[in-house]
Amino acid sequence: MEKRESSAWTLSRRYKLSPNPTEGNAAPGDRLELAWDGHRVLVCRAGKDVRIFSADFREWTKSFPQVCLAMTKLDCKSAVIDGFLCALDERARPSFESLREYVKKPSPGTRIAFAAWDLLAIDDVDLRAQTLEERAGKLAALFAKCKEPLVLSQPLDGSPVALLESLDAMGVRGLVCRAPNAAYQQTAATCVSTDAPIEWDRSLSAPPKVTNADKVLYPRDGITKTDIARYYDEIADPLLRVMRDRPVVCQRWPDGIDDFTWYQHRMPPRAPDYLRAVWIEGNRRVVIETREGLLWMVNQAALTFHGWSSRVASLANPDWVILDLDPGENTKWETVIDVALALRKLLEMLELPSVPKTSGQKGLHILVPIAKGHTAAQTHELAYRMAILVQRLYPDEVSLEAQTETRKGRLYLDHLQNFMGKSLVLPYSLRAANGAPVSTPLEWSEVTKKLDPKSFTLRNMRARLEAKGDLAAPITEGSAQLATAIVRLKQ
Repeated sequence: MEKRESSAWTLSRRYKLSPNPTEGNAAPGDRLELAWDGHRVLVCRAGKDVRIFSADFREWTKSFPQVCLAMTKLDCKSAVIDGFLCALDERARPSFESLREYVKKPSPGTRIAFAAWDLLAIDDVDLRAQTLEERAGKLAALFAKCKEPLVLSQPLDGSPVALLESLDAMGVRGLVCRAPNAAYQQTAATCVSTDAPIEWDRSLSAPPKVTNADKVLYPRDGITKTDIARYYDEIADPLLRVMRDRPVVCQRWPDGIDDFTWYQHRMPPRAPDYLRAVWIEGNRRVVIETREGLLWMVNQAALTFHGWSSRVASLANPDWVILDLDPGENTKWETVIDVALALRKLLEMLELPSVPKTSGQKGLHILVPIAKGHTAAQTHELAYRMAILVQRLYPDEVSLEAQTETRKGRLYLDHLQNFMGKSLVLPYSLRAANGAPVSTPLEWSEVTKKLDPKSFTLRNMRARLEAKGDLAAPITEGSAQLATAIVRLKQ
């Protein structure tokens, strides 16, 4: 246990990245830095153990051994550093395209850099409450003698306008501005872009053409971008009924499901006007409301769409409760079904409706559509208390532990999806797996041990919709009240 507590993995769970920089203008006195065109990560070191994680806890350690080795040579026992993994082009400029190519096929000739942006902790001392100026001083001292691939992101002198002009001439995308007196989680970072604004003519809005139409994104199935665009065009109506007015996260695979993926949380630059941008906590979040907007994102190689459980008009008030059944490596499919049916029976006893769906991968989701006005605290209370009861029924098969390594291969009954800002893969969304499986709403009569989640795919979803109708429709039309059910669960 002592070794685990001091591990780099544990540090990565103890600390989390502050929000990404948002678009805006510099304020007087802001610290001005280069906007690094790379992948933002948390690099954690404990002794000789170094781990690299993205904001959604995907691990990048094995892909960047040169960064890990360099981190072990810093003059400290432990450190947690916020920064950007970058690949440098022939002119030593950070290039996201070069980074993507490196991740897809590592080349010893690629210049890799980790640009250290902030210091969260050093030698077991938490620095997050200190000001940016204080943290930056400690980071500069730590990186004083470092060489590539470690790079210190340093403040730039000059006015924002003059700096932007020079950066634009060099082909660099912009500046990041941060308040020097702010604590880490309150550090408001603003990205000032060199991109000129683009005017869009609403009268010209039309379904976008598919570029690189023959590009194969599912290599073992021969499924192309054209096939994917056709699928989303066919199921746009039921998908948009759930998606509309809801912040979404678009998961993109520019080079197919075997390669680099990333999550589009914020509005892409130069997006058309039929994509709606909504400011949420300083970020311009994506809201897809039209077939044109959906297909435009699909043309950007977005295969999977994750949506919030609440809508823009009332972000604090979710439309459903989420019960997420996530199988572990030791979980039998029969156990997943038994747990799902136990949850259904419990919901029926509580007189609450439910809609099951496949995750599109290994698990199942159960959604409880609810009336307007509930809070995320109420939805979590219901999910948590239900999860406790079911875990007691199946103590050897079900875990409520969020950390994978403590579940011991058991099924994870995730109740933590019920907070504002959490997203869930939406019904009818594709997943990046062989066969092009779809997250598919089900009838409860289909939830048996014979159920095969992989049988619902891009190729047969239209026929299923024609035969069964939109089984996801109830989740957007909830009328159930949770107060009585929560009281009964507390008894």
